[in-house]
Amino acid sequence: MKNYFLRLFIYLTFIISLFLQTLFIKNNNIILHIPWLTLILIYWIIKYPYIINIITSFLIGLIIDFFTNYILGIHSLLLCILTYFLLYNYKSIINLNIIFKLLFIIYTSFIINIIIYYINDINFHYRELFLQGILNSFIWIVIYYSMDKFYYKCQKYFFS
Repeated sequence: MKNYFLRLFIYLTFIISLFLQTLFIKNNNIILHIPWLTLILIYWIIKYPYIINIITSFLIGLIIDFFTNYILGIHSLLLCILTYFLLYNYKSIINLNIIFKLLFIIYTSFIINIIIYYINDINFHYRELFLQGILNSFIWIVIYYSMDKFYYKCQKYFFS
């Protein structure tokens, strides 16, 4: 039997992260533009690669582009490429320790932000994007451990 509560929980986290992302997009500081949906997507791909697929990441990218007023399709393409890379290299990424996962998040966040800001013609400095990547990686670590803790507390009630 398929676990519908788990899928509902995953999509609920996407809705909450969409709200957080649109809430903080009004800030003028580039460092504080936190891609909550991307971080949650990376977490769920690493946690459950058989539930999250490329179509889900494409739809999440369209939602990000629609609510943040970027050129439509940029996030979709980048998140599809990221999802494909994570699903293809799942075995090697899951075996990395937390420091290498942290460095992986810094690198992917930096590359994605450079592409998005360059295509949308937004003025940026590489130093700010690197600091944003470091902040995103620490936020992802907090998401990783808090979601695992919450999941294991609720596992016997909802996700069995």
